[in-house]
This record gives sequence, structure tokens and C-alpha cells, in this order.
Amino acid sequence: MRQGRKSIAQDGALSLLSLSQIADVGCVFGGSCVLPCRFQPNSDTTLHWIKRNGKNVQVHSYYDDQDQLGHQDPLYKGRTSLFHDQMSGGNASLGLARVNLQDQGRYLCYASTLEYNQVTFVTLTVRGELKSWVNLNPNPNSEIIFIFFFCFSGII
Repeated sequence: MRQGRKSIAQDGALSLLSLSQIADVGCVFGGSCVLPCRFQPNSDTTLHWIKRNGKNVQVHSYYDDQDQLGHQDPLYKGRTSLFHDQMSGGNASLGLARVNLQDQGRYLCYASTLEYNQVTFVTLTVRGELKSWVNLNPNPNSEIIFIFFFCFSGII
């Protein structure tokens, strides 16, 4: 994990910007996963989750003490959530449900308070799940059949 901090001027005031690089997150196709993001909690919290894929795709926003999903990309509608009960402790992680191949890529979490700005990058990789089934037929004349099914490894 890489971190860097620098001061920036914002509206004539001095503010602290913290940049973080987080290790990749692997999510199983069709499952749910969490994209981690932490920030220094304070008053007047603003959060934006953006997918960076050549253009900025609005994934989830939170400000004025509530989710703001009016500009959310339709691909993410009904699939994202924040941990509201943990925000006061600095948790801005994004829950993502029904993961699909289009979700794979680099995400930016921007968290801002009156005194602090945090930018975190998370790279999401979608992978398949290895499942195995065994058919055990009690008939002694039958064979035991092992079937292995590999969904896929999501590489775009």
C-alpha cells in the first residue's frame, strides 16, 4: 500500500489531501464484495465512488447526510451500498452486489470533510468460482460421476 500526503489550497484555505493505493480486490462473478475505503471522519462528509475506464462513471455518491443516486450510472442501479452505521468511524467502503464482468476495473473513492480530502484507488478483478458436484447414486451398477465446472476467470 502506497500513501502520500500533500497540502492543497482550496477556496483560500489550506486543506490536506491524502492519496492511497490499495491492493487489488478479487470479487466472484455473481457474488457480493466490498471495495475498501477509509477516511478521517469529521463533519460535512462527502463521498464519491467513481469507476475510471477512460471516462468517469458515477457509481455511488453520498452528501447532505444521505445517498445521492440521481446521477448513478444505470449499470450500478440497485447494486451499491455504503456502511452508513460505520461512516462516523471513517468507513467509506462500497458494497457491490451481483458482480459482473463490466464491474472489473479501477475505482476511485473520494472522501471529503471540512478539513480533510482522501483519494483512494481500488482495482477490482472479477473471477469465476470453482464448483464441484458429485452424483452418488446408491445403485451398485452405476458409476460415480464427478463433474467439475469452472465458470470463468474474468479478464477483459
